[in-house]
Amino acid sequence: MSTYLDLLDESASIKTFSRKIDYIRFNFKKHLKFDISHNAKILEIGPGLGEAVKYLNDRGFENIDIIDNDQGVINYINQTFKIRKSFFAEKLDEIENSLEMYDAIIATQVLEHIPKESHEAFLRILYNHLNKGGKMIITAPNMANPFTLFEKYGDITHEIGFTDSSFKQLSIKCDIPIKDIEIRGFNIPPYTMINLIRIPIQKILHAFILICYIANGGGYSRILTPNITLIVKK
Repeated sequence: MSTYLDLLDESASIKTFSRKIDYIRFNFKKHLKFDISHNAKILEIGPGLGEAVKYLNDRGFENIDIIDNDQGVINYINQTFKIRKSFFAEKLDEIENSLEMYDAIIATQVLEHIPKESHEAFLRILYNHLNKGGKMIITAPNMANPFTLFEKYGDITHEIGFTDSSFKQLSIKCDIPIKDIEIRGFNIPPYTMINLIRIPIQKILHAFILICYIANGGGYSRILTPNITLIVKK
């Protein structure tokens, strides 16, 4: 097992794995509405312990390619789930010519690990490999929430966080039409009793943060979830 996979495994359990799948299902389901007969091609960058792959497999999708810069992660996903291809790469441009066209591209908690100067190339390559009518889903720490400092600095491999404003700026730099992007909070799924309690408490907390931002008189975002998602439709 790789060092990174060891690190993931240390913080994982059946409960946390299931919880992450709940977040993926609640936040991404409507963007992954493919008819199973369509045999949609899906690409995931940085699959971690395979939460998104597991969710897709359970829905009957196996036409999935993955990319990671850790061979241990790739080996684990290949041995544990049903996928089509796997690619090892430190940078996307190393394998750009091997990638196909995809109906959906997912990168959850990946972009914050990539140096800022590589963000534009990363997004352009993925957008170029997205089929017409397909969707690209990218989730990263939301720095509009002051409590998200741990999300950024709690991992020494994190380079940067995002806000709705910086996601828009990056999309514009990549010549992606503003009308084709949507930016949403990565919201708590209302599937368990504890989450049903957390949701209103989080809303109260976010309202308090928003009031503080307004009183401060500077710029602010209305999206205050700990993580934020950029959705691009081509």
